[in-house]
Amino acid sequence: MPASQSLAVDISMTPEAADPPRALEVFKEAMASLASGVAVVTGVDPESGPCGMTVTSIASYSAKPPSVIVCVDESTRSYRGMTEGDYFAVHLLSEDQPDVARLFATKVDDKFEKCECVAGPHGLQLIAGSLATLICRRSFVTTHGDHAIVIGTVVDGSVEDRQPLVYWRREFSGRR
Repeated sequence: MPASQSLAVDISMTPEAADPPRALEVFKEAMASLASGVAVVTGVDPESGPCGMTVTSIASYSAKPPSVIVCVDESTRSYRGMTEGDYFAVHLLSEDQPDVARLFATKVDDKFEKCECVAGPHGLQLIAGSLATLICRRSFVTTHGDHAIVIGTVVDGSVEDRQPLVYWRREFSGRR
């Protein structure tokens, strides 16, 4: 939707009175307008091994204990690895990693063979060149709609002096 075009919705409507298709359209456009950092989350599926996916629905959750929250679509191949595996890694991508973000947004099986990764703790694959990597122990999982909400306690990690990859209006870019 062009930036000059406006979508308006009456937020005083009750859920029963709202127009679901209209609300979905407004929701999608609003979320596309929210600039966010980009991460790849890697885990280990108990049956099929290493898995990973690109996410923008990630946030710090708590400092005591240090925790992150990740939202995982139930249709992704990584769903079981993120919801049943004991550990996962969050890779905050740097501005020179849009190809990594695109790769892990696909359903191809050999993602880890197509990017530079190293073996990490707990069977995790770690992506080289990331702005930051957080190793997390899965602490809590619940579901809402078609997503799982996964909370992980940070147990280790690293941070590099790099610029972040940003996702805004359905495009990747670096922002300084």
